[in-house]
Amino acid sequence: MKGLLTKDYLTIKKKYGVARLIMDLAIIIALMMVLEGAGAIYISFLLIPIEVTSMIISLTTCDEQWKWGKYAVSLPVSKKQIVQSRFLFAAIMSLIGLAVALAVNTITYFCFPEYEYGFYLFIAFASFGMTLLFLAFILPSNYSLGVNAGFAAMIVLVIVIVALGFWSKMTGDAIMWFVVDNFELCIGIFFAAVICLCIMSYAISVSFFKRKHA
Repeated sequence: MKGLLTKDYLTIKKKYGVARLIMDLAIIIALMMVLEGAGAIYISFLLIPIEVTSMIISLTTCDEQWKWGKYAVSLPVSKKQIVQSRFLFAAIMSLIGLAVALAVNTITYFCFPEYEYGFYLFIAFASFGMTLLFLAFILPSNYSLGVNAGFAAMIVLVIVIVALGFWSKMTGDAIMWFVVDNFELCIGIFFAAVICLCIMSYAISVSFFKRKHA
């Protein structure tokens, strides 16, 4: 398992490197300067989930190019463990995204305070949940039909998020105010749904991988 995680880490390190990290940091700073308080929302709900999921999709692209699946099944690990390692790596990347979201939202609270700090904490953890939600749809798509299916799933999810954002703006930020007024309920429903979807995603992914390499 450790070897599989190391392989994914080295792949991402070689494919993205320091240049991508600097570019992401520049985008975050630019969004916060231009959009001020709203910048944290776009960073949390779009930039971070897209960046994390694009890295996982890149791993799938490399796997397909290198015929990794055929080699991996010959290793002294089970097919279930191979899928587990990818889900674990995705979870680690999501936690890194959470750390970035916490930093961005904390800075936003002190620089552009519009809501209570608890609301900004919710945005950060909701970003983590949103990233897991993206991955819950993308990973099974990758294992079933390949990287193109995963990319298509990501595009559809981005369109849905953007559409919800426009709808919220047209209704006076109705979604945000509903979250503020029903904070505990929203947390419970959202994370319960995300956990259930992640469990289903893992089970489906294992099934697809076993069927592909039977």
